[in-house]
Amino acid sequence: FKSINRKRYASVNIGRVQTAIDAGKLKAGVIDGAALVAAGVITHLRDGFRLLGKGEISAAVEITANGASKSAVEAVEKAGGKVHIVAGAT
Repeated sequence: FKSINRKRYASVNIGRVQTAIDAGKLKAGVIDGAALVAAGVITHLRDGFRLLGKGEISAAVEITANGASKSAVEAVEKAGGKVHIVAGAT
């Protein structure tokens, strides 16, 4: 059973964000869904995106996401960054 009103989020691993920063596609600093789409990290934003903890991140970034796993938040904070969780699309 699929809910018609269920939100669909793109998933992004922190390792993928770091790879994009290393390649010069993303600037370390404030990152949101629009920046991830522009950098080619995700193709469709859907209803927003969730940050997941697979991989490593060393850049101090501020990420605005619709959701994040506990491990992703811990990894970003350990690197000197912050994760902001917002409701609705970014």
